[in-house]
Amino acid sequence: MTAPLLRVRLVLPELDDAAQRAVRAAYGLRAADSTAELQEAREQALQAADDLIAAAGTALAV
Repeated sequence: MTAPLLRVRLVLPELDDAAQRAVRAAYGLRAADSTAELQEAREQALQAADDLIAAAGTALAV
């Protein structure tokens, strides 16, 4: 578990799923064995980060 993930989970527990998906996607970049896999992993990580930001915006707007 990373320190930023722990902070998010403690301060905004409703973001837990989105935050964990973002972390897994970021670490998934390391598993790429080819340029094509790296590009796919990069796109997934960017989407997961966008999803986390959207979820945070929704949670903080309440």
